[in-house]
Amino acid sequence: MRRLIFSLLIFGFPILLMGQRDITFTAEPNAKRVTENSDFTISFKLTNAEFSKFTPPEFRGFNQVGNPRQLTNGTKFNGNRSSSSTIIYHIISKKAGKYIIPAATAIVNGKTLKTKPFTIEVVKGSKKPVEELPESYQYFIRAEPSDSTPRIGQQVIVDYKLYFINKVASFDFGKFPEFKNFYVPSGKDNLRDFSYNIEKEEIDGIMYSTKLLKRIAIYPQKEGVIEIDPMIVRLGIKERTSNNFRFQRVRYVDYVVDSFQLNVIPFLPNEEPADFTGAVGKYKIVANVDKRKMTTDQAVIITMKVQGYSDIKRVKAPKLDLGDDFELYEPTISGEKTFEYRGQLIGEKTIEYQALPLRPGKYTIQPKFTYYDTDSLKFLTIVSEAVQLEVTQGRKKRTSSIVQNNVKKEIEFLPNSTSTSFSQKDNFFFGSPFFWILTVLPFLILGGALVYRQQQLKKGDVDLDVLKSQGAQSVAIQKLATAEAFKNENNSKSFYDEISKASFGYVGDKLNIPLSELSKSNIQEKLQLLNVSQQYIDEFIKIIKTCEMALFAGMDNSAAMQETYDSAKDVITKIEEELGRGE
Repeated sequence: MRRLIFSLLIFGFPILLMGQRDITFTAEPNAKRVTENSDFTISFKLTNAEFSKFTPPEFRGFNQVGNPRQLTNGTKFNGNRSSSSTIIYHIISKKAGKYIIPAATAIVNGKTLKTKPFTIEVVKGSKKPVEELPESYQYFIRAEPSDSTPRIGQQVIVDYKLYFINKVASFDFGKFPEFKNFYVPSGKDNLRDFSYNIEKEEIDGIMYSTKLLKRIAIYPQKEGVIEIDPMIVRLGIKERTSNNFRFQRVRYVDYVVDSFQLNVIPFLPNEEPADFTGAVGKYKIVANVDKRKMTTDQAVIITMKVQGYSDIKRVKAPKLDLGDDFELYEPTISGEKTFEYRGQLIGEKTIEYQALPLRPGKYTIQPKFTYYDTDSLKFLTIVSEAVQLEVTQGRKKRTSSIVQNNVKKEIEFLPNSTSTSFSQKDNFFFGSPFFWILTVLPFLILGGALVYRQQQLKKGDVDLDVLKSQGAQSVAIQKLATAEAFKNENNSKSFYDEISKASFGYVGDKLNIPLSELSKSNIQEKLQLLNVSQQYIDEFIKIIKTCEMALFAGMDNSAAMQETYDSAKDVITKIEEELGRGE
């Protein structure tokens, strides 16, 4: 039972940095600084509950446009579902000044919830009409790092943000920076879940619409000033062809995003504590043991799980101080993974320590972990919750062994006193040893094959790229199934996002290309080299463009979603068939 509880604690280890799935009620404008006579939105969002009653605040100093719009959404993360309901108001500013938007009120399950008041600043707009501004002011893209002076191993989030004034119809990535001297997780392991919403931002008296095009997590590996290469983005710019606003054409331009620099700061000599593990960011730990009561004849396994926002591969196993009462062996890494949450990557490492008690007694196991905190800018040492261990004196001993770095250490245990007797059965086939051999043999062969395959994977004898390629279609079909669920919920944004992920993910896995390097142009080129029919290539690119346009401009027509879903499923199947014949 103790082992079962221990396993549940470890494998059910919560995502420490997430907090609880509490009911929250928030107010968020899509701009906090606007120009006179400009429009913006204010969203009131309730998560993990439903409104019984909602009372909006007074928008003094502003005009409300039309009726509010309500959206519902559901998400699933690590098996946990969450829901939200959002009420959106469209507002137009009037005179310059600072205005306080008071709290909105919601009644939920008989309780009253209120949002926090916030301030909107209204400033004078540009004297020059928007139409007369130079083209360089009409649209531009900026690279915006989360920290310009990081430490080695620290997670830096780089946002590539588009600023535009009602002129950009589409975008496509051309050339990505190489990010030399940085560790950058591959496309599918990097950040993919970020907001597609269009926000508002005031710059020099001009109101821009903004859209996050790409978010990348990078980790500096070298100190000093490092320059990140420019990025090339292909933009589709809308142009009017006549006095009739309905008729517009799209002109394509290759926009070069300026390079930028990061100054990676080293730690000063003797600044690092002796127990520093290389972790930089924000961290939490939890520890447990595989048994709480034991004898001096037994070994205990102490498991510590470390989780935080930094390059988890650089984090070393911390030293475990158990004093002179235990013989401690070198730690082993039993698990390591990275996952995405709320616009950042979380790294997780599981470390196991084996220890032999040398004398009986009651002991407190409480591992410590030291890291550099990027909020307080200083080294912090955190301590796990205490685990109590009771050791009693062992009896007569026999030998067993613990493996430490391929060297066996002898441990002694009490021998079991058992007696075993055998009786000879009648010599019939049913129930005979030969019968049981034939019965069990197929299962042994199957189990052996599975074990051999896992050993090949661990040794690298199996080409993982080939496995990904072989499973590309099944992964894509799973994502399409998720998209179909969003379609049935009439959740257009999540539907088109999932279709886009399925399409890019299929090509990336099939052709062994990181998602960060995929674009419509090189997808077309790669599929042509594999002799895929041009008709299927055109259909595939059309689906990607449809998803881009839907995510960029919004599209909630159920018939259009059904057509996109059917087309995506059909064309992936056809491309898979052609590639299969080619193999």
